[in-house]
Order: sequence, then C-alpha cells, then structure tokens
Amino acid sequence: MLNQRIEAARPIAQKIHEVEKSLNLTMVQMGELMSSIAAARLAPGTRFSLTAGMDASEKLISAAAQTARCYREVVEAHGHLAEDREDAGLRAVSLGDVFECPPAQAEGKDQIAAPLRVVESA
Repeated sequence: MLNQRIEAARPIAQKIHEVEKSLNLTMVQMGELMSSIAAARLAPGTRFSLTAGMDASEKLISAAAQTARCYREVVEAHGHLAEDREDAGLRAVSLGDVFECPPAQAEGKDQIAAPLRVVESA
C-alpha cells in the first residue's frame, strides 16, 4: 500500500519541479531578450530609432509579470501538494532526487514552519 502511494506520488513530484524550473528559465530568457532589444538600440552603427522595440518590450514586461504570477501560483500549488503528501503518510519518504518543497504554512499566515526535508526510505 505504501509503495503504491509512493509510485503514484513520484511523477507528481517530478513534474511540479519541472514546471517550476521551466517557469524560472522562461523568466531568465525573457529578461535576456529584453536586454538584447535594449542593447541593439545602443549598438554603434545600427541606426535604430530611440523607440525601436519599445512596443515589444512593453508586451514582454507584461508577459514577464504574468509569468512571475504564474510561478507564484505553481509554488503555492506545490505547498498544497506537500501538505497532501504528509496527509497521505509520505512525509519521510524520498520521491527521487532531492526536491526542495516550499515551506508549509504554520498557524498564522505570516508564520512559516521549518521546510520539509527528503529522507531516504529503507
């Protein structure tokens, strides 16, 4: 029974971390793209107008803000999954590679409990 719960939870743990990683990578790439647009305007001899790429930059800023909000929502979902994992009796079970979970919420919204730690199962 425990092994079945572990096997059911393992792909969820792997996917939530992949989603978090991909959203972080997206934010990095968006920042690099915006930086490249600004650098192109400053490059000697390019003769770009002072406002070249501004409409695109504004859209990218909006998209980056939405991505950051999306990332926050995924991290909050991860926290809920960590609570569900404990409720399922999987608190001290490793789900593969060392995955860091967001801190569980304590009684008060501003209080944060100690982070969960991955422990290898016997």
